[in-house]
Amino acid sequence: MKAELVPENGDPPIPIERDLTVVGRHPDCDVVIDHHGVSKRHCVLVRTDGLLVIRDLATTNGTKVKGQRIRWAALLPDDRISLSGYKLRIYLGSDDMPSPLDLYRARSGRPARAEPEATIARPPTTGRRGLGGFPAPSSAAIPSVEPLHEEESGQDDLIDFPLIDDSEEIIELG
Repeated sequence: MKAELVPENGDPPIPIERDLTVVGRHPDCDVVIDHHGVSKRHCVLVRTDGLLVIRDLATTNGTKVKGQRIRWAALLPDDRISLSGYKLRIYLGSDDMPSPLDLYRARSGRPARAEPEATIARPPTTGRRGLGGFPAPSSAAIPSVEPLHEEESGQDDLIDFPLIDDSEEIIELG
């Protein structure tokens, strides 16, 4: 199944090739949309066999499907979505049929396998993905914690912290 976002302003169609695609204004997003109202990480598109699901990432300006603000929605062919005023149409079709991107490339004289103009920016592939498809932190970014040795803590497993001030009387409520 081919899935594409077709901007209504004439920008080149954007193929959705990953199962999880982050859309936003930030350069680390899978699909970068340079529009003033689009959030840094605006929404996530989840692609499965025959279905495309969109989830808003708690944006201020919101995500709309068919004119209705949504938190998430299943997308159908030709649905209209709006990412804070940036309007797109959903293309879902067979791998055998020419898609809007194929037609765009044919009209512009571009080779069929070329990447669309600077609409798509992909983060460097490291093989590691964190929550929500964002790059996982490198081990160098995570501070190491040294375990306390027995001579430092005075006990095998516990660290002795004063939890109760023994100088005050304990009053039972009853």
